[in-house]
Amino acid sequence: MDKGLRIKELARLIGVTPDSVINWEKRGVKPRWKYLKRLGKILSISIELI
Repeated sequence: MDKGLRIKELARLIGVTPDSVINWEKRGVKPRWKYLKRLGKILSISIELI
């Protein structure tokens, strides 16, 4: 994960389980829009880049 965040920490910040983050990152599962927005804000990147 970017910014030195661990999966567990990122999941907590977004409001999902660590398994959800793993599914997004490793299995290509698309996160819901509300989680995409949170992820972009936390990582300081455009949603289009996610």
